Amino acid sequence: MNIEESKRLFIGEVEFERDSERWILWAADHGFTTIILYPVDELFTLERMGDHVSGRRRKLLELARQYHLHVEEGGFCLSRFLPRRLFMQNRDLFRMAEGRRVADVNFCPTNPETLSIVAAQARRFFQQRNGHQVFHIWPDKGPEEGWCSCPSCRAFSPYEQSLIAANTLAGALAETGSKARLSYLVPDGAESTLQCRPNLFPLSYPTGGPLPDRDAWAIAGPRLLSQDLPEPS
Repeated sequence: MNIEESKRLFIGEVEFERDSERWILWAADHGFTTIILYPVDELFTLERMGDHVSGRRRKLLELARQYHLHVEEGGFCLSRFLPRRLFMQNRDLFRMAEGRRVADVNFCPTNPETLSIVAAQARRFFQQRNGHQVFHIWPDKGPEEGWCSCPSCRAFSPYEQSLIAANTLAGALAETGSKARLSYLVPDGAESTLQCRPNLFPLSYPTGGPLPDRDAWAIAGPRLLSQDLPEPS
């Protein structure tokens, strides 16, 4: 299957915890080919990565296989690649908002030290997930929110800052020797002269969020009429 032609359903952290089995059945009933699962917390606690496949997650993976759905991994989790505990040691790693550094989401993508840490964390993450062919590591609030306004970052739009981060992650993925691909989100009307690494591919992220028939992917949640979810057999 051409990964850029897949029809994807992203099951985020909340829906993963609540209705993930039912969403897998819903995806199979509505013509989806691929499920994107949010990584469980153990995947971000790098010292414990060997324990990442819980019994519940194994059940979900088996259910997806049963319905011939491909499984990819990721979501709105970019901040996890710069540990928040580093804020007290070096605030310049983090984004600036209204003149001060904050550790809420994302980071400062023009700080070389920030990118070095993010790349190191990403390499370890990808090495532990070498069975996947596609990853999705998106900015916490999408490509246009929660970015940095420090003097060096002001030269780049929020979308361009998200591309800098995506290129850093894609470089780390390539360094592991993996042939996997990594998606990045493209908002309405986004333009940039920045070049994307060859192992990146775009996903449309329009205002209001993606729709399955228009954008070939969707985010599990009430907007997709979750009250119609089938019960697991």
